[in-house]
Amino acid sequence: APPDELYESPENSFVAQFIGENNTLEGVVKEIKNGVALVELDSGDLIDCKPVNVTKPGERTRVSIRPERVEYNKDRLQKGVHTLQAEVLEFIYMGDIFRTRLRVAGNDEFIIKTRNAPDQVRLTPGTQIEIGWMPEDCRALEA
Repeated sequence: APPDELYESPENSFVAQFIGENNTLEGVVKEIKNGVALVELDSGDLIDCKPVNVTKPGERTRVSIRPERVEYNKDRLQKGVHTLQAEVLEFIYMGDIFRTRLRVAGNDEFIIKTRNAPDQVRLTPGTQIEIGWMPEDCRALEA
């Protein structure tokens, strides 16, 4: 497949990890309805995802979300999207982007990337934030 398709729409966990940076969270599919999988993470949190290669409730899944698709600006989150609490662990200035490492649902290596813009907030380690993403940007893959 073309690189953009492999990056944006990985069909399995191997491809998701192989191409580009990727966050993963483990959980169980609770339901699949109207093209959306409700996943209960191992932490007990609930999130909505696009079911890719999971088909029924009770299946283990590894959800995949790209760092640039995660949002912490509440004005940019769609109404009704599930959000998760996160703790900022590390802020890395990279020139054109800010790379921030978070603790999310027990994962201490959860990365978000935001562009370096005049109005962009530089997150401080120790800060508690709420993050979320569009369900179609989170892919429920095989465990």
